[in-house]
Amino acid sequence: MPSTDRISALRGMRAVFGGEYAGTRAVQRQLERHLWLHGYAPIELPILENTELYLRKAGESAAARLYDFHFKSRRIALRPELTASCLRAYVEHWQDEPLPLRLQYGGPVFRYEKPQQNRYRQFTLAGAELLGARGALADAEIVHLACGGLEKLGIRRCRLVIGHGGVLESFLQRLGLRQQLLNFLLRNMENIRKRGMPAVVEALREIYPQFDADGADLTDAQRGMPGGAAQSQQLIRVLREMQASEAHQAIADFLHSLNIRIDSDRDKNEVIDRLLHKIREDPQSPKLHRALEYMQQLSGLVGAPEAVLPQARALLAKYDAEAAADALDAVDSLEAMLHSLRLMGGVHAEIELDLGLNRGLHYYTGLMFELQGFTAAGEAVKLCGGGRYDDLVGVLGGSAPTPALGFAYGIERIASLLGGGGGPSLRAADVLVVPVAAAEAAFAFEVARMLRGGGCAVEVGIDGRSLKKTLKAADRRRLPLVIVVGEAESRARRVILRDMAGHQERAVALGDLLAEVERLLADEG
Repeated sequence: MPSTDRISALRGMRAVFGGEYAGTRAVQRQLERHLWLHGYAPIELPILENTELYLRKAGESAAARLYDFHFKSRRIALRPELTASCLRAYVEHWQDEPLPLRLQYGGPVFRYEKPQQNRYRQFTLAGAELLGARGALADAEIVHLACGGLEKLGIRRCRLVIGHGGVLESFLQRLGLRQQLLNFLLRNMENIRKRGMPAVVEALREIYPQFDADGADLTDAQRGMPGGAAQSQQLIRVLREMQASEAHQAIADFLHSLNIRIDSDRDKNEVIDRLLHKIREDPQSPKLHRALEYMQQLSGLVGAPEAVLPQARALLAKYDAEAAADALDAVDSLEAMLHSLRLMGGVHAEIELDLGLNRGLHYYTGLMFELQGFTAAGEAVKLCGGGRYDDLVGVLGGSAPTPALGFAYGIERIASLLGGGGGPSLRAADVLVVPVAAAEAAFAFEVARMLRGGGCAVEVGIDGRSLKKTLKAADRRRLPLVIVVGEAESRARRVILRDMAGHQERAVALGDLLAEVERLLADEG
């Protein structure tokens, strides 16, 4: 006996059908053609990959967003995006190909995130990668290509938001921060805006308890001595300035003055060496203060390029030349890209520079951008995103450094914005051919073959229901046209053509049928 318990779809997963399916497929086909016309060759990529592909650059923290599992002693993940898969395929198969290499791809991806409106755990991306090209022209080609796809779809009201990872990362690297702290700051740039600086500082102290509000690292001993931190800090500064041998002797004398005895000279030397290493360890708090101050100011640089570019240069002029040098190069590269974009004919989108932009993926090394559309209510919707990741090929095992950049469209979001929304119909055909009796089936199939040969989508009624019930079902399914074939029609090589919208019908000779069907469908469309 069959079970009566219904099995539901997993949370964040859903069936797509009817008008919504047609809308998303139409969007994807148009974007694929747009990319093909610009020389981007289509490739198909696996849905399953080794989990390490997504963790090698981002680290184990990225695993929380993956559908990640073990199968036959291997760790496997459903792909959460397509860039890493594409570059993995390049490293594996195409490193001998002449560069630059232009590739396009599309298909479903999977992310274990909280489902929201128009945001599911399975969704569709379509995108492009440009491998082996550096410089402003390459950056501008990718941005221009991404904008052009939306324009081809008729989306003219959109905003192009542009940032550059180097404006932040290169500055932080010059400060000499530990890698763990550098990664933390890069991950939390957006949180300065979303959650505020106090929340970021609180999270920072969880991974670096020594962080001090006054800009100096506190040792465990200092934090345990109320009122003694200032004196301890002064002593530490003195010891850091001494030669190693002088500092070693000063600590030994200090221990002796406190009447602290250690059993052997060997143990005593080890204790002093460990203590001296701790004292002389590179203090991170002053660097963190400088970094957070810079990030706070950088996050405010948002607006038109002609305003933001000079503001960025003015901000960097406040810092020493060494710390600001690479960040200034990043600002210059943004200006050069914008100039190249104008040479290509520009874009219809409103352009906004956002030097605090952080797209949440760890592999961006330069240009970053997003394309946002707007709903009828004026709400911004993220439709496309991309950027440059010049070190990703090397991280994935490439034999030579290979610059790379690209982008991906969110197909469902674009279709939703265009109004490709989910009617209940599951129909694929425009025409239903109905034989009144089994004897007319052969002629009905002949009519269907002729119409299909002319490019019409046709179903043939094969369920044996009465004509009345068949017409009622066709009306419910919103089929535009029904062709009825009876005994008299079969003998005369003609059909009865019924326009379901107008509830009108008439006899049409077989030789005239295709032209008449095309005319009626064109009127309906």
